[in-house]
Amino acid sequence: MFCRNCGKEIDDKAYVCPHCGVLTSNAEAQKQPVNDSGSAGWGVLGFFFPLVGLILFLIWKSDRPKSARSAGIGALISVILYAVLIVIEIIIVVIAAMSSGYGTIALLPALIAA
Repeated sequence: MFCRNCGKEIDDKAYVCPHCGVLTSNAEAQKQPVNDSGSAGWGVLGFFFPLVGLILFLIWKSDRPKSARSAGIGALISVILYAVLIVIEIIIVVIAAMSSGYGTIALLPALIAA
């Protein structure tokens, strides 16, 4: 077999030309297709571990776009849900403090400190 880049004779089983370093047709034939199913499992993983979902999204966005999207959406939903729960908690605390008789003046130092 001859290298398609430099034209020198190389071994038939070579994956890389020893003369110029270009991949041979053997190496291209050995590439395995990537399983990019975009399963819901990656979304669940991203939901429960948003940092992992974000990292997987950033790593896979060009190689495995469907799986990356699933992990990223799971992480995004988790972060949005967390933010909504924090806002609801703040609203409940403000309502409880106002109904306790202290009024909004007692809340100002607590809100400024937060």
